[in-house]
Amino acid sequence: MNTYIKSLVIAGMATLSFAVNAATLSLINPVNYLTPAGPPGHEGTISTVVNITDYMPGASSGYLIEDALPQAVDASQLQTALNAAGAGFIVTDFTKIEPPPVGNIFDSSSLGIAFQGFLMKYSNFTMVGLFNSPITQLSYTTHTGQDVSHIAYFNTSAVPLPAALWLLAPTLIGFLGLRRRFAS
Repeated sequence: MNTYIKSLVIAGMATLSFAVNAATLSLINPVNYLTPAGPPGHEGTISTVVNITDYMPGASSGYLIEDALPQAVDASQLQTALNAAGAGFIVTDFTKIEPPPVGNIFDSSSLGIAFQGFLMKYSNFTMVGLFNSPITQLSYTTHTGQDVSHIAYFNTSAVPLPAALWLLAPTLIGFLGLRRRFAS
């Protein structure tokens, strides 16, 4: 009897824990749409993530895509889903990284690019964050703590040279000219 009660308590706690984890993602406006890939008539669902900044700090808007086929969402699938959600965002370039970086930080500064969109795929879900201004680094968190199977970044632009560099370069050239003048 004592073992039975312990089992019920543990099961109840596990259920509560699952409910708490599931409740942390705040979704609104779910929209079903026909997926561009997969069997004819297959529908995916895209919902707006109200608390996207909990998962991708700095994102201006976010979406959760469920039941996409194939599950590794590409640029055309993403555009179809965003159109269905009424996002008004146009996906330009799209770069998928598999396997994802170790940890939960993505940094594109070494590539010399900034990105305006970020996608992470885990389990049967794909979470998308959109940023008003392009960024080069993101520390992201997954919804249920599950491993991210791949990430993608899109709408990239070259990282501009800092304004200080434009001011520093003429100064250095001037110093070289002065040095040459004093040397001769």
